[in-house]
Amino acid sequence: MKKVTLITVVGLSAMLFSCKQKTANNTAGGSDTVKAATEQPVADTEPAAPAAQGNAPKTYTATFTPDTALLGKQKEAFVKVIPVSATDLSDPDGKSGGIEFTFKISVTNKNKIGGSSIFVGPADFRLTLDNNTAISRSEGGAVSVEAESTKESELIIFRIPAGAKPKSLNLFYDETRASVGVSLQ
Repeated sequence: MKKVTLITVVGLSAMLFSCKQKTANNTAGGSDTVKAATEQPVADTEPAAPAAQGNAPKTYTATFTPDTALLGKQKEAFVKVIPVSATDLSDPDGKSGGIEFTFKISVTNKNKIGGSSIFVGPADFRLTLDNNTAISRSEGGAVSVEAESTKESELIIFRIPAGAKPKSLNLFYDETRASVGVSLQ
C-alpha cells in the first residue's frame, strides 16, 4: 500500500512540475511575464488600425439620374439601376489603374400572364465616359424574367480606365435604347 501511495505522489509531482508555466527569467512568480504578455498585444494592435485605414482603397458614391427606364417596343421592360460600388484600382505605389464600377439591375416584365418572357443582356449595355468613349461591361450576367414578375441581376462590372469618369449608361433591349446619367462622388 505504501508503494502505491509513493508512486502516486511521485507521479503527480512529476506531472505538476512538467506542466508548470516557465517564465522568461525562470522565476517562480511568473506574474510579471503574464502582465507583460497581456499588455504587449494591446500596444501592437493600436498602431495596426491606422495603417489598415491608410491602405483602404478609395471608394466613390454612384448615383443614376434617372435610375429607371422603360425599354422594348411595347415598353414591356421596366429596368431599375441599383448602384453597388465604385472602387479606385490602384497599385501598391498609389498609382491609379482606373475604377471598378459595379451595379445591378432589377427588371420587371410588364407583359400580362401568358405573355412572353423577356431577356435583358448587359453585354449590350455601354458606359459612356467623360471623354466620349463608350466601353462595354467586363463581367455580369443576363436576366430572364417571366411575365408579370421582377428579377434582379447578378453584379454587372465595368472597368473604367485611369483618368476617366462615367457620364451615362446606355441600356439596350429589343432595338430600343434608354440613357441614364451617372455621376461618381
